[in-house]
Amino acid sequence: MLSGIITTFLLLLFIALWIWAWQPRLRKSFDATARLAVDDDVPAGEEITGNDRRKNA
Repeated sequence: MLSGIITTFLLLLFIALWIWAWQPRLRKSFDATARLAVDDDVPAGEEITGNDRRKNA
């Protein structure tokens, strides 16, 4: 009985999160986040520190 309630709750939570993630108003934010991995603003071998100065790694 308890496992059925927990399973149902988790399924409803998953569906709610899925609906939230696919909201059109969040698309711009998610697209910007997805592009972070391929953003070429910082050349290879350099990193940005907290004060935006670059140094060799």
